[in-house]
Amino acid sequence: MVITKQIKHLLAKPFPQEESIFVSFKIAAAISVFVVLFLFIFKPFGMHLLESGLFLLCLGFGIVSFLATIVYEIIVVYLLKIKGDGVNFTFSRWILYFIGVIIFISFANFIFVRIALFDDIQWSLYPYMLRGTFAIGLFPVIVVGAFALLKQEKKYQDIALELNQYSPYRNTQSNKQLIFGIQSNNIRYLEAMQNYINIIHVNSDGQLNKKVERATLKSIPKKLLGDSLTQCHRSFFVNREAIISTSGNAQGLQLSLKDCDKTIPVSRSFVSVFRQH
Repeated sequence: MVITKQIKHLLAKPFPQEESIFVSFKIAAAISVFVVLFLFIFKPFGMHLLESGLFLLCLGFGIVSFLATIVYEIIVVYLLKIKGDGVNFTFSRWILYFIGVIIFISFANFIFVRIALFDDIQWSLYPYMLRGTFAIGLFPVIVVGAFALLKQEKKYQDIALELNQYSPYRNTQSNKQLIFGIQSNNIRYLEAMQNYINIIHVNSDGQLNKKVERATLKSIPKKLLGDSLTQCHRSFFVNREAIISTSGNAQGLQLSLKDCDKTIPVSRSFVSVFRQH
């Protein structure tokens, strides 16, 4: 029962996402290298019967796996936008995402091997390829994913503890310049919503309000933001003077703000900015 709860807790943890297409290329390359080495060393599926060309065939599987992973990533993430963002992308969702990767790779490799070796596609044989691909890839993927999640989580929890102890981001001078008619020291955070910005601020009575402006975060001059408003995510600027505590998970840091219930994410690429202040 305890193990079941631990597994459920692990599956519900936010999972770190790739922050650029280049990281996706590195992951695809790692998958292809694993495929080549595994097939060449263990020679499953009757590959040990080949008299020649074993390495070239394994290399072909690796190249096809690389291309299939990249195509799948482009379709799912950049076209269909299924992968998601933020804390909703959990370890369980990542496993489902990678099951899709495995299915896509098995499909591409099935077509490759049938054309390369047999010049004939017999779809009735595809379930064997699918089962074999799952047998090779699923368990290592889950183990590596869990290790990466826990490692990243520990890293950012330690950083959050460091920031809570020394609070370097709160040692800033108050900036009372107006941003869209609101004093910047009253702003809690700015959130980009496509071509609009949500400005979350407190009024003279200390009540939290939202003002919406048609603009983008990039359109706001840096000198207007001052020292206290700092970008922490591609969609967020946060007032460092309003931060009351910091926590961490595998996706980065999360900021709790004064007078505000919403937790603001700090993506991994912006963590160093907060540690420098």
